Amino acid sequence: MSKHQTITFLGRVIDQKKQAPISRAKVLLTYAGNSVITYTDLEGIYRLTINFNNSNYLQAQLSIQANGYKNYNSSIKLSSQQKDLGDVRLVDHNSNLSSSSNIKSSSSSSTKLSSNSSATNKLSTSTSSQSQENSFIPLPIIIAIMMVMFLMIAIALKNSSQNIPENRRNRVSYIY
Repeated sequence: MSKHQTITFLGRVIDQKKQAPISRAKVLLTYAGNSVITYTDLEGIYRLTINFNNSNYLQAQLSIQANGYKNYNSSIKLSSQQKDLGDVRLVDHNSNLSSSSNIKSSSSSSTKLSSNSSATNKLSTSTSSQSQENSFIPLPIIIAIMMVMFLMIAIALKNSSQNIPENRRNRVSYIY
């Protein structure tokens, strides 16, 4: 590896409960006396470009802040071999979950989180599977189903009124 190398690390910030990306979250990485600040895009993805020296790992502090969510802080080890920092799940201010339960690194990531973070990974994984089970049906799908049912009923009523047989005895014929 060269003496100094510029590496871009990627990560994603999502809502713990809704599993939705969080845009415009402030991401701060502090390492070896340096700080890098960036913001997440519409998909909740952030990119941190740092100068990596000739060591294999770099100890850093990752902090994330977003409106309506509890602040996130974690010690991480950055590796020039692994550029994916994984997902960080933020907990909203109204949630009863502790702010330390929002760590979920991607399964392929070899980025090392602090020792207490591995225990919270398990909590975050079980919480995310529960929220996927309790997911709701989106409103547009409900509206589309209701419209189809309405059309079916309207067609059925229209066809049933056309098929009523005439009572021939009640028909009046006028002869002039």
